[in-house]
Amino acid sequence: MLRRTTRLVTVLAAAAVMIFAQGPVGPGGASGRGRGAGGGGGRGPAIVSPQVNPDHTITVRFRAPNAKDVQVIGEIDGKNHPMTKDDAGVWSATIGPLAPDVYNYQFQVDGVVAMDPQNPQVKLGFGAFPPASLVEVPGDGLVFDDAQPVPHGTVRLETYDSKTIGGPRTLWIYTPPGYDKGNQKYPVFYLLHGSGNIDSSWILTGRENYIMDNLIAAGKSKPMIIVNPLGYVQEGVGLGPVKPPAAGAAQGSAFGNDLINDVIPYVEKNFRALKDPDHRALGGLSMGGGQTISVGFPHTDLFHTLIIMSMGAQNADTAYPTFFANPAVTNKTLKLLWLGVGKDDNLVGPMAKALEATLVAKGIKHVYSVSEGRHEWVVWRHALYEVAPQMFR
Repeated sequence: MLRRTTRLVTVLAAAAVMIFAQGPVGPGGASGRGRGAGGGGGRGPAIVSPQVNPDHTITVRFRAPNAKDVQVIGEIDGKNHPMTKDDAGVWSATIGPLAPDVYNYQFQVDGVVAMDPQNPQVKLGFGAFPPASLVEVPGDGLVFDDAQPVPHGTVRLETYDSKTIGGPRTLWIYTPPGYDKGNQKYPVFYLLHGSGNIDSSWILTGRENYIMDNLIAAGKSKPMIIVNPLGYVQEGVGLGPVKPPAAGAAQGSAFGNDLINDVIPYVEKNFRALKDPDHRALGGLSMGGGQTISVGFPHTDLFHTLIIMSMGAQNADTAYPTFFANPAVTNKTLKLLWLGVGKDDNLVGPMAKALEATLVAKGIKHVYSVSEGRHEWVVWRHALYEVAPQMFR
């Protein structure tokens, strides 16, 4: 059983310090405020980075005396921010003001991406999406995704054997408050991450567990089990020597087959899960939203709730003819079809609009939610907060 794995995050941040050889010298600045503020130890005065200022701006600092160009990049405001170097070789930039929320950022140092070695708060990355540092601009008191003084659920790290993909894989599973004290059965939400994320991302970056704790405590959401699988066709992350995928596992349907033939049976055998499609939901963000479409549209016999975040599809009626063939049957079968996207999402916004237009044209009942934001975790945390109260009603 795991709560938020701050130890893992701290170890990774320490590794980043070694990788980028950042000596904590230079201006200290004012004491940091809010999550993500960090100082340094060792030689010389500490660099404070990030520093959250009273006016909701953030100041970040990075020591690179020999660098020619340093910029702040990441999911802050959609822009790159040039930094200025002082006489001690410390680069700094102040960004904002920003709305209260959690943001990720990185430094681009002469074209090389680096994390903030003073900051222990980390968003894990994968493949073409490297890790990033996190900073929270606090609001007026605790907000929807903070750890509030309410009953808390439990986050569990489960290992199962995937016959579809081959080898062990992991599931991060949220069980609601009170799960261990009773015999109640719960609906299950299979919630998928996006490209560049991993199975722990909805917990460590998305704050899924605290969002649900707060919604359940407020009586806004049904208690549910949430299952976060790994979305890639390979063995799980950090389980030992990596072996090649099983024969045929590279096929596009492998993830869906693993979910249906391995993950769901494991969950329904080992957890007090309601086992009918009315109490089984599938959803995800970005790549996970695409997987929700590709797995969920052909399998409305398994999932009666589908949640698509920041993804869509061109010509969906052609790709999934059975789903669109008889709108009356589809509408009677599905309890909720929810499609959400950030209004400034230039990556998948057109695809989301295309899918929404097809749903309207074919008469498929759905909820279409356009929020502030781009293709980023700011959008997806809010999306979970918005959609969870609509599920399993």
